[in-house]
Amino acid sequence: MQENGQAVAKEIKKLSFQKRNGRYSGVKKDQYLQIVEDRSSDQVISWSKTNNNSFIVWDLKRLRSDILLKFSSVLGRNLPEFLAKLRSHGFKPVFKGPGELEFSHDDFTRDPLMKKMMAKALSEKIERFDAQIKTLKCRLKAKKASIKVENLFQNLRI
Repeated sequence: MQENGQAVAKEIKKLSFQKRNGRYSGVKKDQYLQIVEDRSSDQVISWSKTNNNSFIVWDLKRLRSDILLKFSSVLGRNLPEFLAKLRSHGFKPVFKGPGELEFSHDDFTRDPLMKKMMAKALSEKIERFDAQIKTLKCRLKAKKASIKVENLFQNLRI
């Protein structure tokens, strides 16, 4: 019985860890959107003119010196870290040619209607996640109560 309670507790911890560590990466995508949509950095990073779901890095030197320093917590401190973070959030490179860095993500778009749909989808995921945690907490509470009753009965037999 005690093993089941521990399994439920581990599941709650695992789900909480996933939520905190960006597995629900809508927040990060919102930050990427803000960076890409910043008109003052269009010479460095901007939306692709041919694809509504991708952005292009135009100037690697200025990306390193201006953008990565300013947004290191979101983008990383250097180019390899930047690329790793993009991959970890589901961005895929779009191969255009040498020297061009373009990244695409199905849920990353400049279309306002799509942004609303993304926000709605994210809130629905969060609601399902919260319901999942609530269910697991109830199961854990029931298991703990069951273990407590079982221990009381065992103490009465002695």
